[in-house]
Amino acid sequence: MDEALSAILPHRPPMVMIDALVRCEGDSAEAAKTFAAGGYGSEGGIVLEAALIECLAQAVAAFQGRQARQAGREPPRGMLVGVSDFAFHRPARCGRPLRLTVEVTRRLGPFVLAAGRVEQDGALVAEGNLKFHTEEDDGGAQAPGSPR
Repeated sequence: MDEALSAILPHRPPMVMIDALVRCEGDSAEAAKTFAAGGYGSEGGIVLEAALIECLAQAVAAFQGRQARQAGREPPRGMLVGVSDFAFHRPARCGRPLRLTVEVTRRLGPFVLAAGRVEQDGALVAEGNLKFHTEEDDGGAQAPGSPR
């Protein structure tokens, strides 16, 4: 795993579902992932739908981890607690890069809502909304405007 990812993402192989955090700006980020045929998260040369959701969830986790590190804090602990309005438009094929884009749309205390999209070869593969519960390692205090 990329050393930079290991500092901001709590997952370890084989559960790492992103190869790189490509861009972070404002409330959005982009990550990349290429699945190997026969590898974890794939079957018959196709990426499993559940793996696509996990890719987006880890893109959000890496984004929040990068923000925390840049602010001198530990990456927040958290978990995916909900998925809504998810649509799968076409299969994602192994061996071809996926572009994962996420945008944090709302923060409410320990809850974070994000919208995500998966694209491959310029075509939309999947899109939907994710809900997370996160904990900052700050003893429970949250400064106004701090990301959760």
